[in-house]
Amino acid sequence: MNQHELDWFAARLSIAVYDVNRTTPEMSVLELRAALKGIEGSESLTMSYAPNGNQLIHIGDKTLEVGPMASNHEIATALENPFIRTENTRMSISGYEPGAIRARLEALKKNGKERRDQAIAKLDAAGTKHEEVSAEIERVATQIEKEADAALQEFAEFSNGGPA
Repeated sequence: MNQHELDWFAARLSIAVYDVNRTTPEMSVLELRAALKGIEGSESLTMSYAPNGNQLIHIGDKTLEVGPMASNHEIATALENPFIRTENTRMSISGYEPGAIRARLEALKKNGKERRDQAIAKLDAAGTKHEEVSAEIERVATQIEKEADAALQEFAEFSNGGPA
């Protein structure tokens, strides 16, 4: 090998060592966009830093806190489904403080129960009305039946109990 080839290998080795031992191992925005190109909204991905030094990846209304050991797969998994816990990421959705989603779900559950209770009460009231209608129909039917029996008795008196 000549000196030129050795210099070239030394330069390439230096670059490889730098890449492996980055003083800041964080990915650049361009690297992340390329790695996450299958994720909806990744083309508008931005990045900032949390007070603890972790990276914050912002895509739409989602913010993902990424620890230094997070893999691209872990980041993609957290962005695709925020309900799957990963070791090195933490997801938040804009407008929701910690616990707010749980409170919202509890409120929805409470509202659903109240609505169901109202519907059951309305059904009970309708059932009561139906029973009242049925009772009135039975009263009228009984009255008509009595009037018919009275009319038959009256005809029986004229006919002397039946046809001749």
